[in-house]
Amino acid sequence: MKKITFFFLFVSSLLFAGETLSLEDSIKIAIENNLKIKISQSRIDQAYYQKEIAKTSFLPKFSSSINYTYLGDNQPIKFSPLFPAFKMTDDNLYTLNFKITQPIFTGWKIQRAYDIAVDSFEKTKIDYETEIQNLVLDVKKAYFNVLRAQKFLDTSIKYKESLQNHLKNAKKMFEMGFVTKLDILKTEVALKDAETKITESENFLNLAKSNFNFVLNRPIDRDFSIEDVPEQTEAEKEYQWWLDAAMKYRKEIKSLEKLISISDKNIKIEKSNLYPQVYFFFNYNVERGTQSSRNGWDDNWNTGILLTYDIWNWGETQKRVKKAEKSKQEIEKQLELVKNSIEMEVKNSYLNLNSAKMKIEQAKKQIESAKENLRVAQLLYNEGMATTTDVIDANTALTQAKNNFFDSLYQYQIYLAELEKASGTWGKK
Repeated sequence: MKKITFFFLFVSSLLFAGETLSLEDSIKIAIENNLKIKISQSRIDQAYYQKEIAKTSFLPKFSSSINYTYLGDNQPIKFSPLFPAFKMTDDNLYTLNFKITQPIFTGWKIQRAYDIAVDSFEKTKIDYETEIQNLVLDVKKAYFNVLRAQKFLDTSIKYKESLQNHLKNAKKMFEMGFVTKLDILKTEVALKDAETKITESENFLNLAKSNFNFVLNRPIDRDFSIEDVPEQTEAEKEYQWWLDAAMKYRKEIKSLEKLISISDKNIKIEKSNLYPQVYFFFNYNVERGTQSSRNGWDDNWNTGILLTYDIWNWGETQKRVKKAEKSKQEIEKQLELVKNSIEMEVKNSYLNLNSAKMKIEQAKKQIESAKENLRVAQLLYNEGMATTTDVIDANTALTQAKNNFFDSLYQYQIYLAELEKASGTWGKK
């Protein structure tokens, strides 16, 4: 048993250790695992069945009932001394009823109720797509944060390696009497600082990976690696293009528009009470023990048209119409607020994206300058014209420049994801 368990754990560790995810893979896994998405899918199913329920209101309804009554102290009735007393009914009454009803005219209430169910079904699908958009943004943020943390760790390791090489060089020069012991001590202190930075970077990477697993609804300690993405620059588009796309594609707008459509139909449903309600009915009864069926089972049937109309209800119908109209006005105001909020969201994302784009170019130039500065510092140090502090500072500046570049690069990707989400253009060709 122990051998089997060990073998299972060994195979599982190999499978997990070899797991490499792309951004597309991550999004797919998140959609499959996310609980909010599953809840939205359940709501779609519920709305579908509610639509099917509403459809049945157009069709005739068939019902039946069985009734048994025991009359208890059912005394005989005597009308005259000349005639014996007798019971009007038996002590036991049995009634079996079959009924068919079919709405003929309801002031279009049934049609409006079905239309509302259809709109509600469509709205749940729109809300599902909204959850997808939000989840995709969360996945992208977590994904690029892992890449950024990985790059920070890489630069920290390279920083340490560079200082180690400098330490070897400093020791050689010390042996030749070109530098003092202080150069070695300063470099060793810088190496300790580099090791601390590596530990901090490892912790940052572990936290980023845990958050990534959390977004994908997986065990937070599950190990994995992810594919890097090439440096990406969004094609130049004006702010107005993004804003127009948002007003066209954002699911929150479409969801509220569906609510307004539902409100219109609710108003019409309330107004339908101003019309008479007409139904066809048919009843078939099988009885025993009643006045007409005392000697055995008897059947009878009846059919007709039922018309009901509220002649006076103290203005209840008009008040219900007013209430429905006010509800629609509230949703229209909510739509206006959402559009204003989306406009602000698009504006912020657009400005952040452009700012990040400029920072990428600036960071590239900083890297070139820092590399040249390090090269010159190392040459001057070898010639005895620079101190070990100059070399350490140059190494630190190059590391910081690289970190700035990776920070700007992946922050750009996050801002681009935010702009795509704000404009509703993710997944649009």
